[in-house]
Amino acid sequence: MSWHKKIFLLLFLFSLISYASNKKNIDVNITEKEKSQIEAFLFKNAVRDYYLGSYYEALDEFLQIIKNPKSKFYKKSLLMLGKVYLQIARRTGVKKYLWTANSYLNLYAAKEENLDWDYYYTKAQIYETLQFYDKALANYKISLFKTQKESEQINSVISILRVAVWLKKLDLVTKYIVVLNVSNLKKEQKKELEFIKGMQLFIEERYNEAFEYFLKTYREFESYLIDNPDYYYLVAETAYRTGNIRFAEQLFRRILNLIKNKEVLKRSLLRMGDIGLKKGEIKSATNYYYQLVTKYPKSKEAIVAKLKFISLIKRDETMKSKLEKLLEKADFLENPEGFVVKTLVKNRTNYIGRFALGNFGVIVFENGSDKLFKRLEWELSLISPDRLDYEQKEYISDLWSSYLLVMDSNKLCALYGSNERFFQELFSQEVLLKIANDLKFCKKSLKRVALLKFILNRWKNDENRFKLALALYESKDYDKSLAVLKKIKNRNCNYFKLFSKNCIMREKFGKECVETMKKSKKYCGYGDFETLIISKYANLLENRGDFLFLQDNYEKIALEFEKNEIVKKFVKLYSEKLINSSNYEYLIKILEPISQKLKNNCYINSLLAISYIRIGKMDYAKEIIKNLKSCKSSWAKIAKNIYESELLRLRMENG
Repeated sequence: MSWHKKIFLLLFLFSLISYASNKKNIDVNITEKEKSQIEAFLFKNAVRDYYLGSYYEALDEFLQIIKNPKSKFYKKSLLMLGKVYLQIARRTGVKKYLWTANSYLNLYAAKEENLDWDYYYTKAQIYETLQFYDKALANYKISLFKTQKESEQINSVISILRVAVWLKKLDLVTKYIVVLNVSNLKKEQKKELEFIKGMQLFIEERYNEAFEYFLKTYREFESYLIDNPDYYYLVAETAYRTGNIRFAEQLFRRILNLIKNKEVLKRSLLRMGDIGLKKGEIKSATNYYYQLVTKYPKSKEAIVAKLKFISLIKRDETMKSKLEKLLEKADFLENPEGFVVKTLVKNRTNYIGRFALGNFGVIVFENGSDKLFKRLEWELSLISPDRLDYEQKEYISDLWSSYLLVMDSNKLCALYGSNERFFQELFSQEVLLKIANDLKFCKKSLKRVALLKFILNRWKNDENRFKLALALYESKDYDKSLAVLKKIKNRNCNYFKLFSKNCIMREKFGKECVETMKKSKKYCGYGDFETLIISKYANLLENRGDFLFLQDNYEKIALEFEKNEIVKKFVKLYSEKLINSSNYEYLIKILEPISQKLKNNCYINSLLAISYIRIGKMDYAKEIIKNLKSCKSSWAKIAKNIYESELLRLRMENG
């Protein structure tokens, strides 16, 4: 007789005994000793079934034993039922089994005075599977305190490390990794520890490094992944995030074939649909989303699949008729926009709502309604980027990027202002640089600088350093602009010009500044007028003026004077050097042609007036002073005072 038949007969006999014990008028000819032997045999086989992975057989056997509360295996069976339901929950993904497991452990705790390692370790596993990581960590720590064997200690420590990674408590990871004596670990435990290292890298978003560990687990220890379906999904998801789409597809297919956990299956179907889109295989994507909607119609993943169907229709309107033929109750296709808004309102703060936000954004961008745009700003203000999953960030970014890149500057500034971190966390360098450029247009210099700092911190390259340095220069933060510029390795014309302009604007000229100003002409050539001004400025600093340059370029200087600060600084330096050396006739020759182009410029007219007064041409000065009446600059005041003093002197001389 096979052992399966023996178990069946024992179960039947045990059921009969249990029934007889409740019906005293029925006499069953069996002694207590024989009854105890049957229970012992049944318990032994149940435990064996559990360790063989035959959880449902073990479940039937343990349930039979606990029908007799007086059995010496009663308490042990309660504990084992907690362990069995935990494994069934892991295999199926049905959460109610975890709560059932927890209930049996609570019954066990009520009967057992001395709760050992096994109890706390199992309790912690239940909480970990429920993703109650704080409670799991607390129970794993107690289990560590209760250990009697080295194997128990190792299991507790490894579990603490795993949960600490999920909780991002890297200090605990460091603390407990020291406790492990790696040399005493079994082969499987060493592989599990390697997987945990991969998990830590995954949490830190270092996906390529994480995948090296995960790939090793997949190739050498796949049984571990099959027993822990969530981890199998993690491996496939990491492959997807590294851009290894074909291998990710292979892994997700394997999950769909090997895993029974419904939660993992639903997420895998959703990802397979996404992979279809990545590969441009719309038919494949549609097939997987369709499976979700039909097999798991009430699941959150099914609603997300519907939202993705709606975004597919935006790409290809012929999709709508195809989907209506496929789906019997395609209510969401009758009024897609209404479905999106309703879904967003109902699920604003949860997993589904964040996908719906992506679709709602597209509706707003295409509609052009100011009222809807304000509503989108409000919706964004409620979002915490930290609560968005990778999949949600990816979805919103894919849907919105093309719209943001062509959006009106004022609108993009307003949208960015509603939740800056949302945009920083979700969107590509290209989109963020567009926002930074628009912030300049919107005169949001502080926000622009802050965004460019974020961009540089995320994408460290010379181009982004220059953009930040330029923004700092335009914000008049010259010292910080120079500090950023000095970190640029590949130095070109733009670098030397901006470096020189910072030096000129802050009016501090060390050796490095002067040398850089001289080099700018070499790197930019003679065709760049601003570069010529910079090089002439450097000459002036060394007391080498160039009158012919000003004479030949007065029209260009006049044209640039009021809109280019560097040209203005150059003219001022040259002029004030001539003033200080009392070289008024020379100054008049320089400023007169410029003043003809800039008739109402207070600075130019003030210096001209002073020069004419000093050489005794009061009639010329008189006409210029008339134009200075509305000028309130310091040089205008000086010119007026000198003019009045000179008039007074002349009157006194003429009696």
